[in-house]
Amino acid sequence: MATPLVQPLKREVQIGETTYHVTMHPDRVAIRQKGRRASVEVAWTELLAFEQRMQAPVAPSAPPEGKAKAVSRGILNEVAQQLRAATEFLSKADDTLTQAGALPAALMAQAAADPRHGQVEQENHWFVEPLLTLTEVASILRVTPRTVQRLGLRTIRIGGEDRYQQSVIREYLRQQEVPAARYGR
Repeated sequence: MATPLVQPLKREVQIGETTYHVTMHPDRVAIRQKGRRASVEVAWTELLAFEQRMQAPVAPSAPPEGKAKAVSRGILNEVAQQLRAATEFLSKADDTLTQAGALPAALMAQAAADPRHGQVEQENHWFVEPLLTLTEVASILRVTPRTVQRLGLRTIRIGGEDRYQQSVIREYLRQQEVPAARYGR
């Protein structure tokens, strides 16, 4: 399933020694050299028309007098092949990004919202969640730091100190939930 392009998608491309910024808009694609302001923009319809012209048979014609010789058919075919390959690559990149969940939250929200909170369900690798100290976890749970240590929660060791992921604390709390007592049998 392809994701619709609703907002501009920006990527950086290295061609030889030169870096370019490529921005795909819903109606066009813009390419500019890194560090420059001027960009080349081509509408999607123009790209498709160019590919169709490349597939159509071309009648040989003599170059106009006083003008440079026309670009050879072989070069035009090679450019068309590269455009097709780029289109296929962009499609695969889109599929990969969609599967990885690495799309902006606004696009992910259109695809599937979390029914519990009305927000996009975040993948574990989507971002680095803030890490909590022992004292912060104790304060959140309203227990002593020693009690937090006895809970056996998974930690991440950074700079000689244990840190707690917020998701680990949330999961622990979910596991501790007890159904409310029923009154009036």
